[in-house]
Amino acid sequence: MITSCDELKKKIQSTNFIVSAASDIKYKSNTYKHGSTVENTTAATASTEQPKEVNEFQQKAQNDIARPQLPVQQDLQASTTEMFTKVSKYLSGELATTLADYNLLVQMNNVTSAKYHDMTEITKGLTLYMNDLKIQYEQFQPYIEKINDLDKNVTDLEKTVQVIDEYTKRLENKFKNIDKTALLPINPTPTTTVPPPTTTPK
Repeated sequence: MITSCDELKKKIQSTNFIVSAASDIKYKSNTYKHGSTVENTTAATASTEQPKEVNEFQQKAQNDIARPQLPVQQDLQASTTEMFTKVSKYLSGELATTLADYNLLVQMNNVTSAKYHDMTEITKGLTLYMNDLKIQYEQFQPYIEKINDLDKNVTDLEKTVQVIDEYTKRLENKFKNIDKTALLPINPTPTTTVPPPTTTPK
């Protein structure tokens, strides 16, 4: 079964190869036949030119060499049949290998498609998760602004506390520098009583 253009091209090439091989065998067969006829003619001419003292054994040997008794037609048919059988097996093996490669590519494509499908599903899940996070962030945005304002107020309060602390330390130092005697109670000075003047009677 031909499933692609490449396999069809291979099939056409193999058919052309078989046809050319058969034509070559036919040409060689005709050449062999004509060659044997020429050799027979040459041998006959040579035998007429041989001297008469050549014995029959030599003539028979020359005739056997010039005309070998071989079943040419049967050998040609057997060789052609064997060639077609082997070429058919070769083409079947090549087609089987090509089909196996094609099936392997189909399986690899299916596995790759399944992996890409899984990655697509994961990407869709991540997209939905990011959308949910975005919605939650928008919902928490007012609270985040309040937290930022509170943090700013706390920072200002820390600065105020630091200023008050420094002022307290300065007051403490001033208090330590005051003379302790100035803080003692003031004693009143004693007063002398003047006696009233005495009057003499007249």
